Amino acid sequence: MSTPYTYDKLDQESVTSHLFQPPVASTSKPDNCQDILIDTADGATVHLRAFGSDLKDKPVILLFHDGSEQVSDYTDIVALYIKNLGTSCLIAEYRGYGLASGTPSATTMLADSKLIFHKALEWKKANGYSGKMVCMGVGLGCTSAIEVVHNHPDQTDALMIDSGFTFTLPVLKAMGVDVAGLAIREEDCFHNLEKIREINKPLYVIHMGKDDFIPMDNPSNLVSESKGQQKEFQIVPGKADGSILDTTGNMYFEVMGRFVKNIGIVRKKKVGVR
Repeated sequence: MSTPYTYDKLDQESVTSHLFQPPVASTSKPDNCQDILIDTADGATVHLRAFGSDLKDKPVILLFHDGSEQVSDYTDIVALYIKNLGTSCLIAEYRGYGLASGTPSATTMLADSKLIFHKALEWKKANGYSGKMVCMGVGLGCTSAIEVVHNHPDQTDALMIDSGFTFTLPVLKAMGVDVAGLAIREEDCFHNLEKIREINKPLYVIHMGKDDFIPMDNPSNLVSESKGQQKEFQIVPGKADGSILDTTGNMYFEVMGRFVKNIGIVRKKKVGVR
C-alpha cells in the first residue's frame, strides 16, 4: 500500500537539525561486510552495509539506526546479532551520514527507505538467503522501519522497534523544537500511529521504563494499535545513560532471539478455568 502523507513541516531546518545529528563521518570498513551504494533519482547516494551469516535459512534483519548514529557504529553490534540470533544484518545509512551523500530530511528519509528495502531484497536473493525478512528501527529509525513494513506487507515478515515512538510532537518538544512557533501539528508528522494500525505482522517493541524524549504511552500504543497477532512488549526498568543494549547486555539478544525464533508462530490460547 502507498502512503499519501507529506512531511513538509518536518523538513524545516529548525526540525531537521534536531532529528538528524550525524556523527563525524567514518569511512572505516570491516572485512566481513559488503558496502552497497544506492543512487537516488535526485542525485544523492544512500548506503547499505550488509553482513552475511553462514545460516542461509535464518532471518535477515534490515536495520535503520537512530538519528545520532551511523552505520559504522554497528560493526561490533552486528557481530552480536549474528552470534546470538544467527541472523544476517543489513544496516541502512541516511543521506548526509557516513558514506552517503546529500542532505537528510524527513521526506527523503522515508522515500529512500523504499529504495534501500528493494536493494536489501536483491542482496538477500543474490546471496541465497531464504529466511524471513525482518525490519528493525532504533529511535528515529522506527519511522523508516514502519514505513517499509506498511508499504510492503507481502515482502516483510516482522517488525522490531527499539526506543520507538507513536507521536512525533512530544519527541520534537523534548528535543527543544518550537513546534507551536513553527505551526507543526501531529497530522504534519510521521503518522506512525496510522501506519501501525494497518500493519498485521509480528511486532517486537523494547523500551526503557524512563525515557527523557519518548513517553511510555508511545511504545505501548505501537503495540496496542498494531493488528498483528504475535506481539511482544519489553520494558527495561530504570533510565539508560546510553542505549538499551548498553543497559541490558546479552539479555537484549536473549529476549529478542526468542521472538525472532518464533516469528509467525501464534500459540493458541487454552480454554478452561485456571
